[in-house]
Amino acid sequence: MHGVTTERLAFRHTSMDDRSWWMEYINSAEAIRFMPFTAGSEQDCAFFIQRSLDRYATDGSGLNAIIEQATGRPIGMIGLLVQVVDDMDELEVGYHLLPSAWGKGYASEAAIACKEFAKEHQCAASVISLIDHENFASQAVAKRNGMTYEKDTVHRGVPAMVWRVLL
Repeated sequence: MHGVTTERLAFRHTSMDDRSWWMEYINSAEAIRFMPFTAGSEQDCAFFIQRSLDRYATDGSGLNAIIEQATGRPIGMIGLLVQVVDDMDELEVGYHLLPSAWGKGYASEAAIACKEFAKEHQCAASVISLIDHENFASQAVAKRNGMTYEKDTVHRGVPAMVWRVLL
């Protein structure tokens, strides 16, 4: 999705240079409460970014740095990810925003752009989002993205809800 833009946002591939601003996310216990990370861990920050770099090379999917066009300020990492869910390949819309960017509609705007990209490029018949049962903010984003709750699963050893929308 590198190069995709919305009214307020621009998508670009991540790089290890993004560690400096991504530490805001890793430093926030509230932001990472649904992630297997330790607050303040520079190692977890690098691992998070490296996972997207590896995905780009492996299957072309991955999170993108999301830039607020008006300011040039990075606000999060959002994108399309190939995930294995219940022994099937699925295309997930994943979204993680810096706490300073919460409450402005950016996650929904970018998630909808991901869905539309997948539809336009015929990447899959549907897209999902894997969401923790207690992550009500992410569930609200999924609803705004036209998704509905489908089922419970266990992903990478962690219980999750599968939200889906047909394309």
